[in-house]
Amino acid sequence: MTDLAVRAEWHDETMAAPASSSRMVGRESELATLLDLIDEGRSGRPRTAIVRGEAGIGKTRLVRELLAAARATADADPPLVVAVGPCVDLGPIGTPFGPVRRVLRDLADEVGLDALRAAAGSSAAAANLACLLPELGDAETEVRAGELAEAIEVLLENLSTDRHVVIVIEDLQWADAATLGLLKTFATTLRGRHLTIVATYRSDDIDRFHPLRPVLSELDRSRAVVRVEVAPLTPGEVAEQVSALAGDGRRRVPRTDELAARSGGIPFLVEELVDLEGPELPETLRDLVLARYTRLSAPAQEMIRVMAAGGLNLDHDMLAGVSTLDEAGLDAALREAIDARVLVAAGTGYGFRHALTQEAVYAEILPSERVRVHRRYAERLHDAGFGAPDDVAALAEHWLAARDLPAAFDATAVALAQARRGFAPAMAATLAERLTELWDQVPDAGPRAGETLPGLHLAAAEAWHDLGESHRALRAAEEGLAADPEDPLTRAALLRMRFVQSFNAEGRNRREDLDAAIAILEASQAAEATTLQSRTLSNLALLERGEAAARDTAQAIALAEQAGNDPALAVALTAEAWRLADENGLEEQALAPLERAVTLDVSPAMKSYVGEAYVDLLRRVGRFDEACLVGEQHRADAVRAGMERKSGTAFSFVLSRSHFAAGRPAEGLAHARRARRYADRGSRPSAARLFASHHHWNDESGIRDELLADERTSIDEILRKNPEKHSSWVVERGDTLLTATGTMDAGSPSAAEAQTTAAELAAIATGDHPGRVQRAAAVTLALLLRDSPSAQHAAALRTAAASWPSEGLAPLHAAVVIAGLADAEGASAGERVALWRAALETEPGRSLAVWHRHLAELRLATALLDAGDRTEAADLLARIDAEASIDGVARVARWARELSVTAGLAQHDVPATGDVIAGLTPRERQVLELVAEGLTNPQIGERLFISPKTASVHVSAILGKIGAANRAEAAALYAAAS
Repeated sequence: MTDLAVRAEWHDETMAAPASSSRMVGRESELATLLDLIDEGRSGRPRTAIVRGEAGIGKTRLVRELLAAARATADADPPLVVAVGPCVDLGPIGTPFGPVRRVLRDLADEVGLDALRAAAGSSAAAANLACLLPELGDAETEVRAGELAEAIEVLLENLSTDRHVVIVIEDLQWADAATLGLLKTFATTLRGRHLTIVATYRSDDIDRFHPLRPVLSELDRSRAVVRVEVAPLTPGEVAEQVSALAGDGRRRVPRTDELAARSGGIPFLVEELVDLEGPELPETLRDLVLARYTRLSAPAQEMIRVMAAGGLNLDHDMLAGVSTLDEAGLDAALREAIDARVLVAAGTGYGFRHALTQEAVYAEILPSERVRVHRRYAERLHDAGFGAPDDVAALAEHWLAARDLPAAFDATAVALAQARRGFAPAMAATLAERLTELWDQVPDAGPRAGETLPGLHLAAAEAWHDLGESHRALRAAEEGLAADPEDPLTRAALLRMRFVQSFNAEGRNRREDLDAAIAILEASQAAEATTLQSRTLSNLALLERGEAAARDTAQAIALAEQAGNDPALAVALTAEAWRLADENGLEEQALAPLERAVTLDVSPAMKSYVGEAYVDLLRRVGRFDEACLVGEQHRADAVRAGMERKSGTAFSFVLSRSHFAAGRPAEGLAHARRARRYADRGSRPSAARLFASHHHWNDESGIRDELLADERTSIDEILRKNPEKHSSWVVERGDTLLTATGTMDAGSPSAAEAQTTAAELAAIATGDHPGRVQRAAAVTLALLLRDSPSAQHAAALRTAAASWPSEGLAPLHAAVVIAGLADAEGASAGERVALWRAALETEPGRSLAVWHRHLAELRLATALLDAGDRTEAADLLARIDAEASIDGVARVARWARELSVTAGLAQHDVPATGDVIAGLTPRERQVLELVAEGLTNPQIGERLFISPKTASVHVSAILGKIGAANRAEAAALYAAAS
């Protein structure tokens, strides 16, 4: 049965329950593995251990021994902080972040509230955390699920900067969705902190439908996660355990072979068998587990059954309130049960010594008794006011077990209201779905819930949408429409929700749903219809082009203004900006709606949404420096609002691209690391693209290829589900094929692949794509072509360039295309010089990305050489060589050096050792320094937080660049240069 009643506060007392024997038997290898992870966490390499094993196998004892060993070195640096959060079974409803509440209380006890508040990072984050630990701030502040989860992440990350934080989460099989999400984030993204997470779960409880299973599958893919399997004891270890128990003053049981066979090597069952009196062993496992219980007096047995209906742990006041025993009788029964080692006393209440006993005793309760006991629990909770989330969930479950469906329905409705006001979309979705299941079994369900059945399905869909669960949100929306909503606004909202989720989950365009919703809303006189219609038109505008899109966004803006709804207005203005950005020559005009949107009175999350669109558009129009400046300001605002992970990550993506394009590789890499660190699974390929593009242009092709190979499956899946993203990937792939000589660069793919990509680029440049996408493809293709292009490609590019407007970036792009075609078609040297000069002079404020600018300069230098102007060509090539390496475009710098040598502009002397080392990238110099220290590739990977394979690629590239035959020679060259 579920752990339903008000529980005692366990904290670390759960881990300190009386040991079965004075020492742990076996488990040496498992403990050693966990201690290694503790050491790694202490050294700044966060690790997570997932400890699994069946019930009674000794997971808790193993973790208790681990913590004892860790505390034995408590004077180590950094200081140790331990927090324990046991999960409890609250039935299908559960309560969000249940074990995290207990972790936060332990942390507050260990470091103090002031330190905990400082670690929150901002007053907004502290206010969010007050929902779980009221002492931290204003617990009445309204928060959102994502903001609360992020506040927890930031707190633990900051706290583990100068402390070694060890977090234990027990019994993951009962964990709520919010806790599982948090565990997944920390186990797979955190880097460079002193943090160790240990989580346990009962493997025999996890079937293929259990919500923990997909989480475990994802954790298994992370190198930072180690799974520790706790297996049954061997016969020899069983004999050792029996000896240890006998040494504690218990009767020696000589038949250890029979004990091993009967217990299956499960330590809990071994102990139960040893403690039995009489020569006969129980016939079944159930008899064995119940052996201590059956030896209790009738009053004690009754008390134990009552307690079993409340779960593993129970507060004394709650037990006294639901028990039929008087005060003296209850004390006597409790003392008897504790002496018999059925229960343990801890905190303000009691707990079963083992979950198996609680489950077996609960199964003993007669159906009629079960109904009576659960009713007493429910009435007690109701009279107490059930203000805490745990109490609300427990109340609803108790009424269900008492078979009082109306009361269960009412309690669930109260819980749903709490979830909506608070921070629990997963709980809200589950509660709403619970009400829909009970709907037909409860009289007057509508008045009781204060909601219609379709409205509940809509609420569930909205909650699943907030959680990013598109498939579940889609199913809820379809259920709501199947319930035939009478309210037109509810029907319209469900239609819009079905459109959004069909698009997100299936890539399906159900335009008819939006049209139907708009028809309903246009006929409605309700004030709420205006805002919903504005949001629906904003959705519709994203499907349109040209005049239709302009009409939709204009109406969406007007309706939002009419309703006085700033969030809807912000969304509509953003849709208008995207519309303008997709039209040729209107990119600069697209900034105006966003400049208005960022001034509106909206939530921090909405402000970040608009701000990210604004910064990204600044980047797209070539205003890289401004994008970096504004983006850093918006990201700082997001961090202050406690949204570093979600909104901050989105800004890191666009800031990384902006810094790279502006020629600031160090800043670009810093933001790329943040983006990769906190990106969700679907965004990780995009994070890989940030690094891949940089490493390509910085002449580190091996690292680029490894990154893309690692994400190839994910990339293919993204393109399959979202074919509209294909064009951006083609343009980026074209960038990696750019060459600066008449032959293929050694680090580039084959000529056949270049021809295939060129054909795709030509199709995009003249196809039905937004203007910015067409021009990006055309510019890339123009720079890709070096030999005579096909007539088809040349015609496509000329046609495209001639159709571009004379505003914004289009003239610059057209100039680059025309100059590139002149190069490829063998125009005269003088004409090519003039065209490349014109292209570079057309550039307003360095609006070309730095790699394209340096490449265009290299083309100009080539034309100057052909024209006989060797002096200017030499000066330009020297400048490209000097600047491009600093700008993170070492590939073009190398091409400039090679061209200088080929043209006889530079002496082809053997470079000095110092010059060779100086020619390495900053990362390569880091790796070479570690090679000189004698580190292996895996050790280099650990030091630099890269994989051993990436370290190997770096080492191979370094040996080739500096001309060393092996690592020892490379180390000697480094020493000589130092």
